[in-house]
Amino acid sequence: MRARSHGKGAKTERGVAMLIAVVAITVLTIVATEFSYNSRIDLQMAANQRDEVRAYYMAKSGVGLSRMLLKFQKQLDTMPLNLGSLLGSIPGLSGPGAAAGTPPAAGAAGAAGAGGIPGLSGGINIQLWQLAKIDCHMLQGLVVDESPEAPRLTHSPSRRAPAKSRRVESDRENPELAAKQANMAFGGFDGCFDAKISPEEPKLNLNKLDMPQLTSQVVVARLVDMFADKRFEFLFEGEDANRVKITPQELVIALHDWIDDDETQSTLNTTGQGEPFLKGFQDEGAFYDRYTPRYRPKNARFDTLDELYMVHGWSDRMMAAFRERVTVYPDINTPPNINTDDPLLLYMAILSVMDPLHPDSRLANPLFVDEVIKRIRSAKMFSFLGMGTSDFVALIATMGIPVNPTLTANLGSNRFISDKNSTFTITSVGEAGNVQKTITAVVRMDDQNMGRLLYWKEQ
Repeated sequence: MRARSHGKGAKTERGVAMLIAVVAITVLTIVATEFSYNSRIDLQMAANQRDEVRAYYMAKSGVGLSRMLLKFQKQLDTMPLNLGSLLGSIPGLSGPGAAAGTPPAAGAAGAAGAGGIPGLSGGINIQLWQLAKIDCHMLQGLVVDESPEAPRLTHSPSRRAPAKSRRVESDRENPELAAKQANMAFGGFDGCFDAKISPEEPKLNLNKLDMPQLTSQVVVARLVDMFADKRFEFLFEGEDANRVKITPQELVIALHDWIDDDETQSTLNTTGQGEPFLKGFQDEGAFYDRYTPRYRPKNARFDTLDELYMVHGWSDRMMAAFRERVTVYPDINTPPNINTDDPLLLYMAILSVMDPLHPDSRLANPLFVDEVIKRIRSAKMFSFLGMGTSDFVALIATMGIPVNPTLTANLGSNRFISDKNSTFTITSVGEAGNVQKTITAVVRMDDQNMGRLLYWKEQ
């Protein structure tokens, strides 16, 4: 009996030891797995942070290259070279309107009608920002490949090896990384970027709503025309998220009241004579008292487009429809640019050129407007070759549309249209690994070296 009990106890002890070993192995396996998982997560997070830094500076490089290109564009715009006069002697490029003594508008019409080159009669109007593609491949093409497989120039200066005294302590600790960085040439970065440049002058400047009559009247008329377009009727049919229903005229009034310097709601003068806005009697902040939290109108100019969300009646749908057609960044004294690919903005430019005292009823016909826009696009010949104001006015006149006599009397410095850009939006996307960084910047090319930075947003 003692032998039996002793043997049974030994088996029980061996079973407990096996159970303890299995539990210990299980616990160690869990700890090792968790440690391995956390190590992989930490490594991936570190790689993502590294790629995020790379992507950010990639996007920043795209902004820097774009600003450098716009600097060249500004220098090109100020060159006094007139390609129209240089090419006037070439057969087929000069028209009867180029003869001496011909008025500017008629001369442009003759050049356009005789096979002339639009955009050159008024001087250089080449748009470099449409010609060049700003991306990482452009930057890599600007530097010399110094890899061993790349061909060497016969008289290229050799790179001097760094002296031993200049080596830092980290190079001694990690000689492989130091050797890799020492052999890395400029432009041999990981990742890529792509930048796009778009002008702001072709858009309608909302800050002009509070300008004197001669400047604001044109913008008010064009905003009412754009908001009241048949394609955007659905935006004003129902209520928005704040249960607000507004008309196109009321939206223009709300935009004006946000930036004017008084506390009285304005009324819109639809007669076309005198000031476009008249004094009303209601408090302009009454609409904003209904919101939670309450706030007051700014009574100052817009700083960014995102500020439009605070204006009474402006919604997400309106931002989606008009974001690429309105702006707040250009100088308030700069007239809108006619060189745009947006058909609606081209239509607004045509209406700005038309004589307001003799409106053309055909402009209410979409088929006729489409025909005029096709004529304008075909006259440009190339997308990078912008059209001059004289050529634009001449083409409108050849279509039989009455042109504003105030405009034809002073094409050089008028308040209706322009053919130059000075404010640009740069959208640069940097990518490294699985990370993307987007930088949106607005630059106004002025007397400063690389232009004045008006807006900066990182995403």
